[in-house]
Amino acid sequence: MRVIEQYNNFSAADYYDAVVFSSETPVEAVYYLLQQRLHRALHRVFELHGFGLSDDFNDTIDDFFLYLYDGNQTGDPPFDIMNGIQNKQAFFGWTVSTYRNFLLNKAKEEIKRNVLQEEAWASTDEERKGLSEETMIDYLASAIAYADQCFKPCNLFIFYRFLLSLLDHSRAIPQEEMAEAMKLHPVTYRVRSKRQRDGFQRFILSQEAGHPLDLDSQHEGMRECIVNGFKQLYSLLMGYYNLVLEQLSTKEAIKALRLQCYQERGIVMHENNPYGYRFNMNVRTFYKVLKS
Repeated sequence: MRVIEQYNNFSAADYYDAVVFSSETPVEAVYYLLQQRLHRALHRVFELHGFGLSDDFNDTIDDFFLYLYDGNQTGDPPFDIMNGIQNKQAFFGWTVSTYRNFLLNKAKEEIKRNVLQEEAWASTDEERKGLSEETMIDYLASAIAYADQCFKPCNLFIFYRFLLSLLDHSRAIPQEEMAEAMKLHPVTYRVRSKRQRDGFQRFILSQEAGHPLDLDSQHEGMRECIVNGFKQLYSLLMGYYNLVLEQLSTKEAIKALRLQCYQERGIVMHENNPYGYRFNMNVRTFYKVLKS
C-alpha cells in the first residue's frame, strides 16, 4: 500500500494521471482526493443537497467512495466512467457532479426506507408485542437467504463474517488484517461492511412492513434450512462462509490468516463438525441488534 500522505501536494493533473493511468486501482489516491483535495467543494454540495440525510458528511463520503467502485451492484461502476474521462479539467467537475447525484439518490432511498419503517411500526402496541420468536427467526432466515441471493461474492463474504463475529466476537479477526488478506484498502472494507449491514436491515424492515422477499427456489430451500437449524446458526453460517470463500481469488491468504489467528489464541475450528457449535444468544436480542 502506498502512503496516503504522498497525495497531499498533488495537482489536478497529478490526480488525473494517478487515477486514470495507474496500472492498479489507486484506492488511496481516490479516497484522499475525496477527503482532502475536493473536501471543500464536496462539503458545499452536501450543505445544499444532504440536509435531509441521517448520515453526516464523512459517512456520505465513505459511501460515495465505495459507490465509485461498485455502483449499486448492477451495471458498470462509475469508476469505469471516471477512467474514460479524457479532459483533466472535467475530471474534478465530473466527481463533484456525480457526488451531487449520489446524494439526491441517497435521499430518495432514505425516504423509501423511512416509509418502510413507518409501515412496520404502524401496527398497534399489542401487535408489536406479539412478534413471536418464530416470526423473527423466519424474517432473519429470509433476509440471510436473500442476501446470499443478491450480494456479490466479496461483499457476501464480508457480510457472513459480520454475522459470525456478532455471534462469537472472540473469534473475530481485526478488520484491518482481514482487509489486507483480501487485498482491500481498510476503508474499502469498512464501507462495504456498512453497506451490507444497511441492506440486511432493509430486508428485515421490508418483511415487517408486509413485503415478503422474492427468493428463488434455491434460496427458499436455504431459508428453510436456516429456520429448521437455527440453534446451530453459527455452524450453518460458517458453512455458507466457507462456500463463498472458495469463490475468492484471495482464499489462500484468508485461510492462512484465520489459521494463524486461531492458533495464536488457542481457538478450535468447527468447520469439520457443521452441527457441533450452538450459539446461545437470545433470538429477540439478536434480532434487535441486527436492526439497530
